[in-house]
Amino acid sequence: MGLFSSSTTPESTPDLTKKSARKVCWESRDKYFACLDKHNILDPRKDPATALAKCSSEDAEFNRDCEKRVVEYKKEQQIKALEAQGARRLDSSIKIE
Repeated sequence: MGLFSSSTTPESTPDLTKKSARKVCWESRDKYFACLDKHNILDPRKDPATALAKCSSEDAEFNRDCEKRVVEYKKEQQIKALEAQGARRLDSSIKIE
């Protein structure tokens, strides 16, 4: 291991300094959040099993195309944006018949 080595390889971490890589990241982000919206999942961090069951391929693309810190930041920002628009967290124990 060299003095300035990194634990990640260039192939495993997208280079978001390039416009084309950012565009791919943004497209993956948009697909992921569209899937969550389609399935009425407000906070994928609250119930990750349901989010993965409904949007696993979109989540995999989002995580592949964006850096981990970007993924976490965008998920947090999405929650804040929805709450600012008046969205409220629902009690998931209520069953609709």
